[in-house]
Amino acid sequence: MLLNDKEKELISKEIENLEKLSSAELVAVIAQKSSDYKYASLMISVFFVFLISFLLFFIKDISTLELLQYQLLIFVGINLFFEKFDNLILKILPLSYKHQKASSNAKEQFNNLGLNRTKTRQAIMFFVSFDERYVEIITDSEISKKIPDEFWQQLVYEFTLDVKKEDFLNGYLKAIKTSKAILIKHFPIQENDENELSNEVIELK
Repeated sequence: MLLNDKEKELISKEIENLEKLSSAELVAVIAQKSSDYKYASLMISVFFVFLISFLLFFIKDISTLELLQYQLLIFVGINLFFEKFDNLILKILPLSYKHQKASSNAKEQFNNLGLNRTKTRQAIMFFVSFDERYVEIITDSEISKKIPDEFWQQLVYEFTLDVKKEDFLNGYLKAIKTSKAILIKHFPIQENDENELSNEVIELK
């Protein structure tokens, strides 16, 4: 568990305090990992199979049957290795690829949680993917119209520094407090405003 119950409660409380003064609706989402990277591990296994097969072809006189046996053994062995040491694949993969996966997961969660279907179109999701050390803030259309992307990009930069230190609580609290003033300014609470979102803090399995 990346956040304990007390930490979740603190973040929820901070969101509730903001939503008492602003019509914007916030959700904090944290994931351990944004993908199982099975496809990537298969591609790496295939690469090693071809590489070692190429080397065997030149350094060892083997039959086609023997070569196929070697290939099968190498393929199964590498896949079992990645299953046992699943975090190793993350160290091998390029940062851009991992962030692409995390960003896709963030957008998927934004849609799955119904944040793109609120009546006010004022939903905001603070998304963190731990293994990828990735932070993304997704805003609905009304938020995007009034608050420039530069504001959220700076917030993501500062948030990411805390995530790299594994200080999720501080990262979330700072991000919420930093965005509080500008959200209250552009989206002050209206009479009869109701929060459509039942959960403010969601930890994905």
